[in-house]
Amino acid sequence: MQIDSLKVIILAAGMSSRLGKLTKQLPKSCLPVDGSITMLERNLQILEQCGFESAVIVTGHAGDVIENFIKNRDSIIRLEALRNTEFATMNNIYSCYLVRDILDGNTLIMNSDLVISKRIIQLAVDRMKVSEKSFMMVDNHNQVDEESMKVYVNANGIITRVNKSLDIEESAGEYIGVLRLSETDVVEFVKSTDKILKNGETDLYYEDAIDRATDKLTVYCASTEGVLWTEIDTLSDYKVAMEIANDLRSEILS
Repeated sequence: MQIDSLKVIILAAGMSSRLGKLTKQLPKSCLPVDGSITMLERNLQILEQCGFESAVIVTGHAGDVIENFIKNRDSIIRLEALRNTEFATMNNIYSCYLVRDILDGNTLIMNSDLVISKRIIQLAVDRMKVSEKSFMMVDNHNQVDEESMKVYVNANGIITRVNKSLDIEESAGEYIGVLRLSETDVVEFVKSTDKILKNGETDLYYEDAIDRATDKLTVYCASTEGVLWTEIDTLSDYKVAMEIANDLRSEILS
């Protein structure tokens, strides 16, 4: 499959209230995880190394911090900010709705609060280059818990449910926050987000839009193959993230 150019949409609008004072004046993605290197900078370096040419960062809480960062960064990747002005009252489903006109089959959607191995993004890129099919990157090696964004997968490897409330024992793993949608699935995803927002369910995640449209979508489960990753929601998560970033430092420097 021919990919004209690799693009990414990074969702970074949230208030991250569980991190308390750390994110009072900062977006979560701008927290340092390896010395002075922030999550956002680290992820952009990975994306650049994996061949991404452009990134749209959806900002919200303390959005000016990211917008100033974009202006001052000496980037290989082309950067653009898109402001979600409703970040205080709407969840990330609205951020995804805002990017509906630029979302296509060449685009990866990525949560901003990830500290991951470069290998995960390379796995996603390799998959995008050989297939037009939709996929969600899923950790099917580590134990899930109540907070995990769990998935059910059928015998064909297609995701049939994605939700935190799913049964732990039946779950096939945890969706980590890296998604690619095919051209046809983008259309159905946008319809699902639109319907949810019109229903006033603004507190939902974009994963809920996928969960409610799995009968119309064909989204495959793509394994992270057990490589290191984490997301940051709490202070204890942040400590783990810094440890992982340190362990994976050689990937960024190589």
